Amino acid sequence: MENKTTTLKLLCETFFRMFKDETLPNIDMEDFIAMWQALADRWGIVRSDKEWDEFAEEINSRASNREVYFNEIFDKHFNN
Repeated sequence: MENKTTTLKLLCETFFRMFKDETLPNIDMEDFIAMWQALADRWGIVRSDKEWDEFAEEINSRASNREVYFNEIFDKHFNN
């Protein structure tokens, strides 16, 4: 379980840095989801398209550019 927890934590941090740091300023949420999904799949964290859509909608809906809110949304969708 420790390895999965560590992987999820790293995945959350990576997602947030990509989203917040604007290192990829010319991409939209669809592009983020495609990259995040590929990374998550590679690391053995598989979610359905519907789950990804719900995650993206929630990330877009509130102040998820603040890490505390981003982490709450991530936990809701990936730590269940």
